[in-house]
Amino acid sequence: MKNIRIEKIGDVNADYPYLEVFLKDSTKPFLEVAISGDKEVSFKFYASGKDIEIAVEDWEYILSTAKDYLPKALKNEDDFLNFTDEQAR
Repeated sequence: MKNIRIEKIGDVNADYPYLEVFLKDSTKPFLEVAISGDKEVSFKFYASGKDIEIAVEDWEYILSTAKDYLPKALKNEDDFLNFTDEQAR
């Protein structure tokens, strides 16, 4: 069923980690799942020289993963900010 894989990417230049979505055997992602400035899930499709085709089950898996990722990433960042605020006192 899953012809894709999802990897979590941490970036010091971003407030939140993001997810990159790959076709199963590809080394280049076709989609980024991130958190917008409004703290909502956002999707960025990368330009590709070839057509990307996925099944409904794969899209549902991506969406489900994104929905699960959002509250966890928000909580992790809030916890980190609270910890650093306490350390600064």
